[in-house]
Amino acid sequence: MLRTQSMRAWQVRIKPCRKACVTVMICAVLTLLPALPVAAQANTISLQIDSPYMEVNGVPRLIDDHGSVPQIIDGRTVAPLRPVIEAMGGTVLWDAELLLLTIRDDLGEREIILKINSYDSVVNAQTGPRLDVAPLLVDNVTMTPLMFVALHMGFELDWDEATRTVTIAKPSP
Repeated sequence: MLRTQSMRAWQVRIKPCRKACVTVMICAVLTLLPALPVAAQANTISLQIDSPYMEVNGVPRLIDDHGSVPQIIDGRTVAPLRPVIEAMGGTVLWDAELLLLTIRDDLGEREIILKINSYDSVVNAQTGPRLDVAPLLVDNVTMTPLMFVALHMGFELDWDEATRTVTIAKPSP
């Protein structure tokens, strides 16, 4: 009987402690939550013509596993679209049957629809401007005019003729 009474006394003392511990743990998690790493979105991406690498926030990495390189076609820079858009936090959907690309920004506010080998575009559910260069498939990789996509996604572009490098930047909010 003495043992049962001492166990109950111990349990009564531990319950307030348990509540305090849980409260402290929740506060600690909420305090540290902003410090946890999150999938980083790029603020800038640089691509050099004929180079299989791109710089994402100054860090070089392969554009893709296919060895794709940006090219100039009819005076326009075309490059693999998915790595660029995804690095900026957006998404690219591919409809292989219709050969359609749907590009969305990270907030879901902007959308571009392009068709392989077509100069037509749809921008934010409206008929968009005609492209100077149609998107094309090169070794099963979609090559898309960077200037058109970047400007309609709200990005800023810079071209360095000396190094043949295009830099795409996400403007600060």
